[in-house]
Amino acid sequence: MSSLKQLEQQKAELDLKITQSLEILKKMDLDLEQARLRQQAVDQGTAQIMAVMEKYNLTQEDIFPGSIPKIGTVKPKESQTLAEMRQYFNRR
Repeated sequence: MSSLKQLEQQKAELDLKITQSLEILKKMDLDLEQARLRQQAVDQGTAQIMAVMEKYNLTQEDIFPGSIPKIGTVKPKESQTLAEMRQYFNRR
């Protein structure tokens, strides 16, 4: 009789562990889906930025000044003039 109670106790413990594991798995699936959606949004945003850069013939330095250290840096006024020239010639 005591072995039956032990088996029932073990079954209850295993059922609890299974339930907890399933809950953890559901949370992991949810986290993975959220990460996938975030990455998809980042990829779409990057594609849109790249399209705008290509459309207006812009470089990364034009969009994010100072983000790329260059050996022969262009002065801000010259950089602005260059961006204006690019926009002018891209409109044609």
